[in-house]
Amino acid sequence: MYKNSLKILVFSVALILSFSSTVNALTKAEKIDECLYGSLSDEEINSLITEIDEWKSIYKRSLRMNTALCFTKLTGAPADFINGEGLVVDEAGTKQIEESRRKVEALEAAKLELKELKSQLTATITNLEKRAACVSAKSFQTNAKLEAISKRFEQSNNTLILDDTHEACTELYSSNKSAAMLNQTCVEAFQRMGHPNLVFSEAEPRAEFTAELSGLVTLKTSLEEELMEARVKLLEAEGVVTKEDFNQQLADDLEAKSCAEFGYEGVYLD
Repeated sequence: MYKNSLKILVFSVALILSFSSTVNALTKAEKIDECLYGSLSDEEINSLITEIDEWKSIYKRSLRMNTALCFTKLTGAPADFINGEGLVVDEAGTKQIEESRRKVEALEAAKLELKELKSQLTATITNLEKRAACVSAKSFQTNAKLEAISKRFEQSNNTLILDDTHEACTELYSSNKSAAMLNQTCVEAFQRMGHPNLVFSEAEPRAEFTAELSGLVTLKTSLEEELMEARVKLLEAEGVVTKEDFNQQLADDLEAKSCAEFGYEGVYLD
């Protein structure tokens, strides 16, 4: 029983290996058919030449012959394919294989370089987008502080005006009721320019926040320019668009949003 099980196992393994070889042979056959009867790009030609050179054995004799014919078609160099040894070529064929391998390696290196460039640009864009968002958040926060200061200033000013007005009006009312009820000049002056006794302790931080907000606006503009430049470079690296095409599209979009035709120079729609 053990021997029978062993035979079944050996047969199964052999069958799997045979099936795998057939699949590989079919894969090679499809490539050779494309070589003989199809149309290959320069990149595909160089890649196939180097790949054929790495093949050491082919099950079907007809495929070995077609492989040699394919190599000759691609390079012009006479070739043969000996099972176990692989492709057999003369000196010209060997040079062609070496040249194709160099081209394939150069192409792979260029692809890796492009991939690295795209990765760096993507990381740069991500960083700039986050930094720009943080600048916007900080600007919002600073602006909120300024609004709070302005509100406190207004409240303090109005409180002083109201207190002093009430006190003065109370005194005036006791001696001249009409004058107290009709005099609005001082009240309006204090409301517009501030009460004389108002000491605004937050004037310095207000100036600091105003300067900070101005700096944040400038920084955000600079970051947006950097972000735009990085996006253009990424599009160029991906072969989607050239910088000239992108700038032209930008100009066209800007012109479409311009309100100049209605006499509003320098005004653009969002």
